[in-house]
Amino acid sequence: MQNLSFRPCVAADVSAAVPLIYSSGPGAFNYVFCSRHEREAQDFLRHAFINGRSEFGFQQHLAALVDGDVVAVGALRTQPESAGFMLAALRDIGSFYAARQVPGVIFRGLRTEQVIRPPQANRGLIYQLGVKPELRGRGIGEQLVQQLMLRAKASRQTHVALDVADNNPRARALYLRLGFKPGMVRHGGFSSAFGGVGSHEYMEMPIV
Repeated sequence: MQNLSFRPCVAADVSAAVPLIYSSGPGAFNYVFCSRHEREAQDFLRHAFINGRSEFGFQQHLAALVDGDVVAVGALRTQPESAGFMLAALRDIGSFYAARQVPGVIFRGLRTEQVIRPPQANRGLIYQLGVKPELRGRGIGEQLVQQLMLRAKASRQTHVALDVADNNPRARALYLRLGFKPGMVRHGGFSSAFGGVGSHEYMEMPIV
């Protein structure tokens, strides 16, 4: 696509980036982060994105731009970052939610990590990949994945990995085309009044 470029996200991207991040897994985000109303997940993601230091923060995300406008985002994380991300996420949760809500959010988050797990050793985990609906199918997601793979290579990972929901066959087809190999299917089935976590398939490929 002409005029497609990439750059690290900045906090000022929040209005464009958060809807794209949310689109990567609305059911799971709603399950974990909604306890009072259906907008709560996106409100929390805005809070965490601006703070920048957790896995939801702008510092982890790469933006794809068309004519200067953010049209897609994605993130990469590695195992050594996991402890720091967990502490940062706890701070984000504690500063956003009322004290009585915090235990439930943490419980649902840990439960979700049984299905969508943190990265393994030497694996760069691609996550929170979202493309504007009207621009899907034009190769933007594919090129964004390739940019994230370059990040993984630069950080000396041996593989890249990701999790794809069982209700997203289009994304799975893209990842197969890029060379990702199917792996373990982890079954979800968690739900709340706001959302749920279905089964996800783990996929990975070596970095060459």
